[in-house]
Amino acid sequence: MNSQNENNQKRFFIKTLGCKVNQYESEAMREILLKSGFKECISREMADIYIINTCTVTHHADKESRYLIGMMHRSNTKARIVVTGCYIEKDADDVSFLPGVWRVVKNSEKNKIAQILDDSLAVTPNSRLPTPDYLSITDFKGHSKAFVNIQDGCNNFCSYCRVPFVRGPLRSKPVERIVKEVEGLVGNGFREIVLTGICLGAWGKDLFSNTLAKGIGIEGLSILDCLTALNKIPGDFRIRLSSIEPKYVTDKLVDFICGNEKMCRHLHIPIQSGDDDILKRMNRPYKASDYKALVNMVRSKVKEMAITTDILIGFPGESDLNFKNTVNFVKDILPSKTHIFTFSKRPGTAACNMDGEIANNVLKKRYYELNAAALGASYLYRSKFLSEKLDILVETKRDRHSRLLTGYSDNYIKVMFEGPDTLMKSIVPVRIESLNLAYTYGIYEPA
Repeated sequence: MNSQNENNQKRFFIKTLGCKVNQYESEAMREILLKSGFKECISREMADIYIINTCTVTHHADKESRYLIGMMHRSNTKARIVVTGCYIEKDADDVSFLPGVWRVVKNSEKNKIAQILDDSLAVTPNSRLPTPDYLSITDFKGHSKAFVNIQDGCNNFCSYCRVPFVRGPLRSKPVERIVKEVEGLVGNGFREIVLTGICLGAWGKDLFSNTLAKGIGIEGLSILDCLTALNKIPGDFRIRLSSIEPKYVTDKLVDFICGNEKMCRHLHIPIQSGDDDILKRMNRPYKASDYKALVNMVRSKVKEMAITTDILIGFPGESDLNFKNTVNFVKDILPSKTHIFTFSKRPGTAACNMDGEIANNVLKKRYYELNAAALGASYLYRSKFLSEKLDILVETKRDRHSRLLTGYSDNYIKVMFEGPDTLMKSIVPVRIESLNLAYTYGIYEPA
């Protein structure tokens, strides 16, 4: 490339907030921009364009998005700030007037990011590429595993959740596109593919194998159709489901996981509450007993299956008894990991105007109590693997404090151990040596 073209390159820096879907979409935008002649900056101080991919799942996420916009503007007042992601879907007008904001880009326009910037910033005409119908990636910079988004949108409308309003209805990526994308990532050396989506288990419900089926009202494909296609891809890699709602965890799905070496022994199944009254107010379509029966079914088929979950505390009107039921439920089902988050008022949701707000001091107390139960459950699960050898996919960064290598087993145990950097992004055998409430330690034992 000649010096004139180099001078015409525009330098961008992407900052991502939120879920795996957002992380995937940031990587997709990064690749689109690089292919279109833009240049990525590792340091934001050197960038001409800041792209902030926002989240709106909580009011703290909204606040962090606004903070980042202000911080980026202060660090370089000449840079142009592009804001995208879920926060701007409902608050675009407010965001567009913040100092330094040059463009807001809807989620549905992320595939057009190059054209949006190119029209105003005069990237060389030769760099123009067709706009992709679906976002896709060939790399996942800085990661040992690659996220692949196969589905967008949600039709569930849980009473506390803003996501259906900002992500829209269910939309599935065609299976042939997913297969091609995964084939490329495996070919580029990724040993684990994490399938992601806003409502992952609903993949395929809007797709039909033929027009006749659609015409007579037969329901579309299922996540099993996607997994079956991916399982046929040659190569030494494993497949993980990022999160799946209880109603999509069927006997057939669990049987498929049992019978395929590529599938990770791990299901992240959100519960949100262990109390039936709260679940009903959340508009969650099951009872605690249904979830427990589901966990028992999974464990009867795969005893070593890791069950991880999400729990929301402080839902409006949550009494001490409601909360105790949730704590006891965690002690009963013993998830190997629990993500705990507190209720956040989201404009437009049914729960936003519900009575019975929980005081902050009560929330903190409940968090610590539930977290203690969750840590105990995690310890009991991990202790089953003491002295056993697990295959660990090694992360690309060492633990910041101990400087040990870290990585995850297929059943989602994070293990820390000594070893050289050359092991990064490889799957290696590690024997579990010791553990405590927070960490699991092992010894690298090459075959």
